[in-house]
Amino acid sequence: MMSIRRIKRAKQQGTLRIKPAVILLALCLLFIGWTEAQVRAQAIDGPRRNGGVVLKWLGNAGWEIRAGKNVILIDPFLTRQEAQAGVEWKTDEDAVLKVITKADFIFAGHSHADHIGDVPFIAKKFGPKVIGSRTTTNIALTAGVDKSQLVTISGGEKLDFDGFSVQVIESEHGGVRRGGRTRRPKFEEITKQWAGPLKGVDFVEGGCFLYYFTFGNHHLLHQSTAGFIEENLTGLQPDVLLMAATDRTYDLALALKTLNPKTIFLHHFDEWRAPISQGMPAANRKRAQRFANDIRAVNPEIKTVIPEFFALFTLE
Repeated sequence: MMSIRRIKRAKQQGTLRIKPAVILLALCLLFIGWTEAQVRAQAIDGPRRNGGVVLKWLGNAGWEIRAGKNVILIDPFLTRQEAQAGVEWKTDEDAVLKVITKADFIFAGHSHADHIGDVPFIAKKFGPKVIGSRTTTNIALTAGVDKSQLVTISGGEKLDFDGFSVQVIESEHGGVRRGGRTRRPKFEEITKQWAGPLKGVDFVEGGCFLYYFTFGNHHLLHQSTAGFIEENLTGLQPDVLLMAATDRTYDLALALKTLNPKTIFLHHFDEWRAPISQGMPAANRKRAQRFANDIRAVNPEIKTVIPEFFALFTLE
């Protein structure tokens, strides 16, 4: 049976008096701390000897997944500022490199700046394959990413890689609240590369996609924005659903009944325009809690997790 375990930091021990019972207790605690440190190091840096998959929330809809020798990024966005329409886009390279140390694959759910703004820099720095719509492909090409790194998808593909596979599912963008109303943003796409430079106005939606990952016996579904095409969910059975906790435009009860996930990790509830160092605003956490309550009202058997920034979780 799959279990989800939060990786905890080993605690430092205090000064000990030299008594046999205390020494024995200290040795036990030292062993426990050493074991936890070993597990954490294996999760972050080493291969998954036991087949474990390690998830790390990067903020917004971004995730890092480490499985075997592969480091997979989904919608990584660490710059955390809004792209200005007529201004050349600049990634905060220092912010990215404080978090991202390796990338073998990048999957783009859609092409808004808060999902792919940092993708060109990461792609050029680490050389991963980049999987996304033709809009994502053309933005990457314009930003100087090598064509050989790019895999263009349109929905319906089954991609097999060394150690995992991915099914690409067409989806749609979630709601955007403006003037007290929730509506879908206008659909736009980019059909060819251009001379550049890349500006904020260029980060158009370009189509939305779910990614259904299979890692051995584990099945994980990533939703980049709070939209679903309900009929496209049939047949998917994720153990874990990475779910956008924003204004949804679909029937939550129907989606949960169809997918029936064991665990849901919420994301896209933070204030992505603010540095992570500022912490999580109380209003954003309350929004996630309301979304979690909606899930529990539909199916209280689903474990719902509201993660902290850069929290690590293992699927075993």
